[in-house]
Formats: sequence, C-alpha cells, structure tokens
Amino acid sequence: MPETTLGLDLASKKLRKRQDYPYRLDYRTRWADNDMFHHLNNPIYNVLVDSIINEYLMTRVGYNTTTYPRTALVANTYCDYFGQLQYPGMLELGLRVVKLGKNSVMYEVGFFKEGDEVVKAVGGFVQIWVMRDSGKAPEEGLEPGVREKLGELMQPGLREKSKL
Repeated sequence: MPETTLGLDLASKKLRKRQDYPYRLDYRTRWADNDMFHHLNNPIYNVLVDSIINEYLMTRVGYNTTTYPRTALVANTYCDYFGQLQYPGMLELGLRVVKLGKNSVMYEVGFFKEGDEVVKAVGGFVQIWVMRDSGKAPEEGLEPGVREKLGELMQPGLREKSKL
C-alpha cells in the first residue's frame, strides 16, 4: 500500500495543518455532543470520522449503502487527541487517504476548531471493500473509478469544502 509523505507518529500528527487534508467538511457542534466534562464526547469523534468519509463516498464516488454492489467494512479505528473541542463551536474536519491497497483504504481525519490553526485530534479508520452479496474481497481489487476518486485524497490539489 503506497503511503503519503506525512508521518503517522504522534509527533507528526500533532503538527497537521488544514492544508494537509484535500477534502474538508464543516460541523456545528450540538449540545448533545458534550460529555459531563464539557468537551466533545470521545465517541462523537468516531461518528464524525464515519460521517466525512461516507459523505465523500456518497457525493464524490457514487457509493450508496443499499444497492451499491460492494460495501466498505471498517476493520480498524483510531483517534489521537491533542486538545479539546466543545459545544458551542464550529469544527472543520479534514479528510485524506493515507494508504490505498488492493481492496483496503486507510483514511485520516483532522479535527480543527474554527479560527484555530492547531489540530485538536487526528483520527481515522481502515476500510476493507468487499462484494455485498458474498462478503469477500474481489480479486480485481477496487473499481478503477473508486480508486481514482480515493486517489484524489492522497494529493493536495482537491480543496473542496462541504457542510455536515
């Protein structure tokens, strides 16, 4: 699986900038996102990782969760925290593809607070793409169109922004 040049160690992740992420999504925090310590509850980060990835797949790749012949299963998740986020607030999430394998994709999401250039968290997950009917990874690997669109997230050229 080819890897982009940004390091995956904690020290490298802590230095992430918005421009490291080719695709971005705004998210307005909600009261229910906070935990009893008045910051974003840890599971919310995973929900947002899942949301930005699926938003990209559905709007840019043509994926859907019901009739598309393949499905992407989550094999691994992670999140490293470097600062606090909370309600009320506006977040900017950044998405990139770290590795693109034959049937697997490793995504990374950066969490930024509006008006603050310091990354607050870096999370992501690995997806394994399988055939919906058999649950097995196809011999031919990812479809060329899917591979092309995911490959765009490995390059700094795509700078589109959406709202969640």
